[in-house]
Amino acid sequence: MNIYIFDMDGTLTLPRQKMEKDFSYRFLPWLKMRLAYLVAGSNYEKITEQLPPDIISSFSGVYSSMGNVFHQKGVEIYRNDIKLNKEMLQTLERFRKSTEYNGKLYTNYMELRPGMLNFTVLGRNCPFAERAKYHEWDNIHHEREKIAKAINEQFDEYVATLGGKISIDIVTKGGGKEQIAEHIRARHPNDKIIFIADRTEVGGSDYTLAEALRNMENTEVITVKSPEDVLSYLNI
Repeated sequence: MNIYIFDMDGTLTLPRQKMEKDFSYRFLPWLKMRLAYLVAGSNYEKITEQLPPDIISSFSGVYSSMGNVFHQKGVEIYRNDIKLNKEMLQTLERFRKSTEYNGKLYTNYMELRPGMLNFTVLGRNCPFAERAKYHEWDNIHHEREKIAKAINEQFDEYVATLGGKISIDIVTKGGGKEQIAEHIRARHPNDKIIFIADRTEVGGSDYTLAEALRNMENTEVITVKSPEDVLSYLNI
């Protein structure tokens, strides 16, 4: 039997957008006939904003906050916490104050989630158009990559990776999406695990889980660029 793992942003939905109705209409019948798990860097509340209730309830389990919270049928099964280094927080503050991005900055630039910290120079309370503007700028100037590299080099206890289009996800070592691989393998020791995600490259938000699965037997990692790619791969 195949066990499927799906990323959310950039895979089942456009980043921070609701699932398209046509996608849901085609995906739901397929999902109801399989064993599949959802994985997201977002917290569970954001998942419920983006995905329809019948989609969420059809997953065998939902991992949110980089795998630090696990729900089944709407019931929280476990959650992990993170201890934040004051010096690391001060370093992030300095990066925000010294950014060369000349657009407007918004609030909620540090968002504490179970087991992780999400940081964005831009601020999560920005309009969607500003997300696209910053992302385009960052693709040229690589600010997020530089910040993540600095955190990884200066603070051994943490792992920083690019999250979504505007942010960086920071977890304690071993507390990222990679932990999901062992959890699902323990639940399904003899089945093939197939992970479908958009950011499986080095430094991407799905890389650690993809790499953990590649190091296991009987697994496959499928890299997609959009929800349409998912439908094409599933042939639905």
